[in-house]
Amino acid sequence: MQILGLMGSSRRDGNTNDLLDAALRGASEAGAQVEKVLLPDYKLHHIYNCKDCKQRGACEEDDFPILRDKISAADGLIWASPLYWFTVSGLTKVLLDRLCCIMYLDTYEAFIEKMKGRLAATLCVMEETDFNKARHLLGTMEMVYEYCQWSNLGYVVGLGGSRGTILKHTDTLRQAYELGEKMAKINQTRRKP
Repeated sequence: MQILGLMGSSRRDGNTNDLLDAALRGASEAGAQVEKVLLPDYKLHHIYNCKDCKQRGACEEDDFPILRDKISAADGLIWASPLYWFTVSGLTKVLLDRLCCIMYLDTYEAFIEKMKGRLAATLCVMEETDFNKARHLLGTMEMVYEYCQWSNLGYVVGLGGSRGTILKHTDTLRQAYELGEKMAKINQTRRKP
């Protein structure tokens, strides 16, 4: 089983990354192969004009095909984003938007055939103390999972702030670890003959 962690914070060594590391450790120790993608390391353009891209038969040249192939190869996806203005980070949103490139260059039916069946989970780090502030971020991800026909395994929301803050919240780290572990174990069960 391949689990892909998609880290959507511009801080490569920040709290979102630390929480994702806990989830990926849980998945790895449960037997999954894991890979972490740091979205700030990839050049991703915003969607510009889908009609032009469709006429050319390809999207603008950037790193999206690399990420598309990683997502397509994964059995499970763990999306990790800080809470920015009550939703996902810009880095995460651009990648979510670019999923339309897969669909628009083909058909909705072909898109679903390529996407469906994956496991998915959400990690969110925020400075807010009212966890209700993350409801739009979680709702966005739930809608993405539903649309792509991914099985939503849940979420973990943790308190961030300065670098290393999340590491002081052992219960949150344990929840992330257990979410990654759960993803690996569910997929192992699904693959048994």
